[in-house]
Amino acid sequence: MGKYQFYQDCKVTAWERDYFTVEAESYEDAEAIVRSWKCEDVSNIIDSRLCYDEWRALPDTSECMSPDENGGSPTIEVYNSVGKVIINNAPEKA
Repeated sequence: MGKYQFYQDCKVTAWERDYFTVEAESYEDAEAIVRSWKCEDVSNIIDSRLCYDEWRALPDTSECMSPDENGGSPTIEVYNSVGKVIINNAPEKA
């Protein structure tokens, strides 16, 4: 009996954490600077007062997505050893 290798890709939602510092005269000033960014992803901020320190994925927050949450597109795909999709979890089209 043979053994055949496959792999699965799974789309998930997860939280990520970015550590950064802000150069300012006081904590209140630093907080005002952060607030002025309007909750934009800090990795996209261009500001000379920003020092980007570290990024971490938070694996305990990872949750599988359903195709409904992905616009009907698959969120699980199984591939054979040469990279061909052999099955996915997208709903069958009528």
